[in-house]
Amino acid sequence: MHHSLPGPAVPQDMSADLWNSAVCALGGHKARGSWDVAVTAIGLAYVSPTRAWSDLRHLFEAQRPDGQIAPDGFVEPPLHAVAAWEVYRRAAAHGTVCAHEAGTELSWLYPRLVAQQDYLIRGRDAGGAGLASVVRGADAVAECPSFNAILAAAELALVHLAAVVGADPTEHRRRARQLTETIATRLYDEQTRTYRSRNVRTGALSPVRNADGLMPLLLPDLPREHVEALVAEVTSPRFGLPATTGLPAPSFDRAAPADSPEHGRSIRIDVNWLLRRGMLVHGYRDEAEDLRTAMIRLAHRAGLYEGFHPDTGAGVGAPAFGPTAALSLDLLADRSVPAYARAT
Repeated sequence: MHHSLPGPAVPQDMSADLWNSAVCALGGHKARGSWDVAVTAIGLAYVSPTRAWSDLRHLFEAQRPDGQIAPDGFVEPPLHAVAAWEVYRRAAAHGTVCAHEAGTELSWLYPRLVAQQDYLIRGRDAGGAGLASVVRGADAVAECPSFNAILAAAELALVHLAAVVGADPTEHRRRARQLTETIATRLYDEQTRTYRSRNVRTGALSPVRNADGLMPLLLPDLPREHVEALVAEVTSPRFGLPATTGLPAPSFDRAAPADSPEHGRSIRIDVNWLLRRGMLVHGYRDEAEDLRTAMIRLAHRAGLYEGFHPDTGAGVGAPAFGPTAALSLDLLADRSVPAYARAT
């Protein structure tokens, strides 16, 4: 395993402690579920790329004939193409053997990633508008802005993966543009200037403000006024970036009434990792760096928990949580801007 440690802009002893803790936690973690496999692969890219490829291959060996990946019984956001790109682009740092392995694994995985996208875009378009639908709450079928933003980001990652395996990236570019346009026109609420889930059966936008509505920031072709509105939302008291709270953003509105179901939902590192990525896509580098540092400090102080209390930062849920450990490694190691970021 490769354990070299880069030098992020946090105290070196904190970086070393967190790196070692994360490597240990990730080493003992067995990925469960589709999302878990994708997220942990991003961290494994630094310390055990062979295991990252093995986990992805094991997941996709169980892919259904229609392209669906649902080992845990329900469909989770398709972060796998993004993860595959992250593992591939770091392979050369581990030597020629790992680089060769990455090319071989990617050639096997690429058509299966395409089949997954085909299933989600065509097979789950319950609303007929070109967006994937998922089950939310009491069996409500909804078009979720977060799920569909990750779906579009996967197409952007597939543009780069196609170039590696010698495939034509044209359809991936077209799909990414089309998904972005549909998300922007169908899920954006002009009145509140936020993104909301749309109930497929009723056509109504959800009244809930949560982190799902911030994820379209991942998309470089989002209308500029929407980007500015989302950044205003995430820096408002509802979510409160580190400049005002010292903590990463919670998954739900901080200002929600105490008796509402969304009050007090935890801070999650995976949600903030995606949010930081979206900020980098649109050139908000200072805000992204503040968020990166806040996540690192929180994980070091509280531990590698599944989540964290939105007010105190205390760890909640499972300790030594693999996805938190995996993304902590990435936060320590990588300050690069996503390859498909908007030029600034």
